[in-house]
Amino acid sequence: MSWKMKNSESFSGERNIGGRCNEGAQFDDEISVFGKGRSQISTISADAKKPGDSLNIPKPKGWGARHTLVVLGFTGLCVAYLNRINLSIAIVAMVAANSSTTTGNSSEICPFPEDWNATSGGDMTGGEFDWDEGVQGILLGCFFYGYAISNFFGGLAVEYFGARIVMALSIFLSSLSSLLSPVCANTSVGLFIATRVVSGLAQGPIFPCIHNLLATWNPPQDRARFASALLPGVSIGTILGLSLGGLMNEADFLGGWPLNFYVFGVLGVLWCIPWLIFMRDSPQKHPSISKEELEYIEANESTVKNTMRMKVPWADVWTSIPFWTLIILAWGDSFGFYTFLTEIPTYLKNIQHFGSADTGLTAALPHVVATVVSLIWGVISDTLIAKTRLSVSAVRKISSAVGTYTSALALIAMCYVDCDSTLAIVVLCLAVGINSCSALGGALCEQDIAPNLTAALKGTTNTVGAISGIVAPLITGFIISDNQTLGAWRTVFLISAATYFVCCTVFLVFGTSEVQPWNYPKEKREKNKY
Repeated sequence: MSWKMKNSESFSGERNIGGRCNEGAQFDDEISVFGKGRSQISTISADAKKPGDSLNIPKPKGWGARHTLVVLGFTGLCVAYLNRINLSIAIVAMVAANSSTTTGNSSEICPFPEDWNATSGGDMTGGEFDWDEGVQGILLGCFFYGYAISNFFGGLAVEYFGARIVMALSIFLSSLSSLLSPVCANTSVGLFIATRVVSGLAQGPIFPCIHNLLATWNPPQDRARFASALLPGVSIGTILGLSLGGLMNEADFLGGWPLNFYVFGVLGVLWCIPWLIFMRDSPQKHPSISKEELEYIEANESTVKNTMRMKVPWADVWTSIPFWTLIILAWGDSFGFYTFLTEIPTYLKNIQHFGSADTGLTAALPHVVATVVSLIWGVISDTLIAKTRLSVSAVRKISSAVGTYTSALALIAMCYVDCDSTLAIVVLCLAVGINSCSALGGALCEQDIAPNLTAALKGTTNTVGAISGIVAPLITGFIISDNQTLGAWRTVFLISAATYFVCCTVFLVFGTSEVQPWNYPKEKREKNKY
């Protein structure tokens, strides 16, 4: 592989990142490589299979520091989501049954099971709080008031202070808010709302941290595989939160539902200890990384995040079409996802008439499917990049299309399940399970188009996603207020399906994973012109 100095207007090696060139194939494009401490820009002719291979650096074998990152990141997302969704299942036991009223004809209302009053969680008296659907919608959505605010600033904080310390503070403060929630709920609904807002503020930087670390530690050809092992922490946390939360709702100890906040809050605080001990912001700072693993990461330095702090070129970012497609995609993905996350327990209890414990276990099933699908699709995605001539952009788009369009169709199917609770669960498993493919699609593109600015970009797109997380429960609460009927929920499902379809289509038409010129420092871009 020959090195040569050459003027270049392209900053992208997407065509060959993770791709494979057939023997004898010739390409004119080149991959720009910015070496640490180099004053000039060197390029490697792009007849290599992938960046690491171009320097004859094999992938490191065995357990490495990147695997430790996956374990810690996975468990971090678990405890984050335990403390995020604890209210979604606890509210089933907190709210008095007579707070929900229903209008409409009998054909729009599913019959109660014959053993409803005897079923665990089938107590018709319900919980201790007299909150109607409007108040419940505010409570389920107010987490995202804080979350929307802190995502953007959290992303900037990650760029400045590093992901390690910001992630630890996020989990700790969110867990502390959970520990205080039962006392606040019994004091006043306003104070309870405030704790949820604080919890959202604390969790805003989490995904900027995760994506920053993925971009720093993994080149594009490895990102889907490592992300598919790390990001299911969201699903596992949701599974544990919903299933254990439903069981805790039925417990006599401490009143049952408060355990959702106490147990998960303690777990979050404890998680911070190993994170601070074993995690570092970059491979170069890790005390026990192997020489082979460090060399492999540094060989891919043009496509991973640089350790140098860089000013965000906001004018370039906000005029970038690829970035705007990610904003639109984030809105659609989050709108559908948070509808599932916050509202499905309510649907299962009020429409399909599951008991409190059964609601938690049943609502967790779709997320079990999502975990399995994510792991399988991560392998498929990286194989498509490594073993075919599909570009990174093409594979990201395939992932988004499979996940989002399938979920949209499943939501439309939900309009026809009526009172068949078994079919409803099957369709929900399909909708949530296959949707996990989209997390390995456009959701990774901030790392692809600008690895040096990943945290700032993810903070921005996640802010938009968080706003949709506010809007979705409010819309649902408005639609089903005093109207817990099949028809009302059909409207909820159709709105989510349409949002999924439109936003994903925009990404498929205009999106890309190609590294953008503004990913690099301005002085290096200017030098490259001459």
